Amino acid sequence: MTYVNISQIEYGEKIKKSSLITLGVVLFLIIIKTFAYFSTGSIIILSLLADSFFDLIITLTTFILVRISLKKNTNEYRFGYGKVEALSAFIEGIVISLISIFILYMAYQNFFTEPEVTIINSEIAILVTAISIFATLMLVRFQTKIMKDTASLSAESEKLHYLSDLLTNIAAFIGIMLVMFADFSKADPLFAAIISVYMIYTTIAIFQKSIAVLIDREIDDDLKSEIFDIVKSHNKVLGFHDVRTRQSGSSKGKFFMQMHIEVSEHVSLEESHNIADQVEENILDKFPDAQILLHVDPSHIVEKKEFVDA
Repeated sequence: MTYVNISQIEYGEKIKKSSLITLGVVLFLIIIKTFAYFSTGSIIILSLLADSFFDLIITLTTFILVRISLKKNTNEYRFGYGKVEALSAFIEGIVISLISIFILYMAYQNFFTEPEVTIINSEIAILVTAISIFATLMLVRFQTKIMKDTASLSAESEKLHYLSDLLTNIAAFIGIMLVMFADFSKADPLFAAIISVYMIYTTIAIFQKSIAVLIDREIDDDLKSEIFDIVKSHNKVLGFHDVRTRQSGSSKGKFFMQMHIEVSEHVSLEESHNIADQVEENILDKFPDAQILLHVDPSHIVEKKEFVDA
């Protein structure tokens, strides 16, 4: 995993910029898709419009809650607000699922009760879908850059979400083309159903990531490996055990970690304290947003080790 050394202020500004640009694109797409739906009556366009509406909800929620997650610790919330970001992702997953199920139901109704579905003013549907594909493609490219600049969990989630949007727009374009040129009237509800099922599928990853943070899953192995290398690089640390970590939201470099480090039994209490401070400083040099708690054990004392990662 590549860690990006970026301050929380700069991180917040980049995420804010990403949210505002995304918000502008989504509002534009809502306007043209609303016009296209009322002009064509297409269920495919309706599914894309619904997709854009929960894009709006997601973007606004991310903008607000990520800002909250960046707030400093307080006496009341001493571990900070990092989990707010994961909570927002979980709520977004629920919204996406509910809207997708509703569109799937509408597609089902139209497929079986209205077999002669047609799209009026289909040229408008084609044009709007093509514009949506281009706008979403540009947005994905922009979010990819933000993700590389910040290593942000929320930016990564948004990039993956709008990548799925790009695929749904392409599927919609194909469906409309089939209605127009192949006289396949059922393509409209059929492709709307396919898009809805795919949207539900994308929520699985959202739920997995958000729940992992909410129930304090360990940080990923690549990141832990980097930390272990830093700890082992100190020449007076003989080993370590009982490592516990959890993601605290925002960027991947923002996490909590506690660890028992082992030093020689001949080392004084003061020197043990200094060693722990040096190890902590070495970790914070690479991961300045981490919160580290170290416990020092004399290496000759045998104790039950609950977790041995090294």
